[in-house]
Amino acid sequence: MPESDRVDKRTLRYAGRRDELLASVTEYVIANGVGELSMRPLAKAVGVSHASLLHHFGSKENLLAEVIEGMRGESIPAELLAESGADPIALLTAWWDARTTPETLPRFRVMLEIYVQAVLDPTGNERFLEQLVGQWLAALEHGLRGAGCPDEQVSQLATLILAQIRGLSMDLLATGDRPRVDRAFAFLVDDLAARVRDWKIA
Repeated sequence: MPESDRVDKRTLRYAGRRDELLASVTEYVIANGVGELSMRPLAKAVGVSHASLLHHFGSKENLLAEVIEGMRGESIPAELLAESGADPIALLTAWWDARTTPETLPRFRVMLEIYVQAVLDPTGNERFLEQLVGQWLAALEHGLRGAGCPDEQVSQLATLILAQIRGLSMDLLATGDRPRVDRAFAFLVDDLAARVRDWKIA
């Protein structure tokens, strides 16, 4: 068997195991939070050695960055980044319905916890702020441009939408008052829909 084939198979096995490990790590972080996260208890909980965990991720910071990236990939409506001019109203509504269920909302708790840590100690946490803020803003800005938002309003409106969505998610997480928070989200969507109609007329 050629050496290249043997290398490829080893790479595939490693990649498969790493994805499986990252999924287990993510579930642990969701269940336990990040405030007192330690690599040794984490390694024990997911069934690997401390050395193996370091081999796969290098450090706790790298591990958390990959956890965030995975959850970010699930949380940002990918269609907002498409070139097709997808409807941002429908996308945000579908996102809200899918990502604020009792099963998925704990993921937001983890991202909020990491976000607060990055705000309190920005030095060395720029990568987390980029994942939690910069990438979301980029997706929203792209979606708004596709919907016809004037260039001079794109950044401000994307910032406002992101702040409102996160604030509503935090409220829902803290109070569990789904009807009230859903009504507030509907108000946000109605306001955005009115803006989109105005852009089309203009």
